[in-house]
Amino acid sequence: MAPRPQEKQRSIQWSMWANETALMGAWIVVLGGIVGIIGGAVEEFQYWLPFGIYSLVFGLLVVMLEYPRGKKNKGNTVTRSHQEIFTKINHKMYKFTRSYYIRALVLFLVCLPAGVIVPTFFGAFCLLSASIIYLVAAIRNEEWTPVGIQLDRAQRIDTISSPPSKPPPRLPQQI
Repeated sequence: MAPRPQEKQRSIQWSMWANETALMGAWIVVLGGIVGIIGGAVEEFQYWLPFGIYSLVFGLLVVMLEYPRGKKNKGNTVTRSHQEIFTKINHKMYKFTRSYYIRALVLFLVCLPAGVIVPTFFGAFCLLSASIIYLVAAIRNEEWTPVGIQLDRAQRIDTISSPPSKPPPRLPQQI
């Protein structure tokens, strides 16, 4: 048997998966926190109130941290709408936000108290999963780099390609 030619291995960029999972989990924790605050008004669920407030506050902080997508290693990065605002905030704390070890630790610490009450449990599980995925990304030496935000509107318009000047080829018409 002839040896197989070596195929080029594709590498998974784990941080992209972790970012999406953490953002989804943070939104679920925020919604669960609102439910926990409302449920805390009921006498039977008064213990939900402090966990609901915690989940709402820290869920919004995680959303602010995870909303901007990082730059991909290859290809184009599709940015989220209005991502530039949060990218500037993350870029000011670049020493801390670029390390995926720190992000994994932050998500792990946020998910522990959020997993205590029922409305935030699923979101806490998503944050725990994102924490583990960020840990894998950190072990593989990935780190967050901001997507270029220096382009203003005039520069972005110049990068748009012009429409084709010649029509596409057509099949000859049959008579």
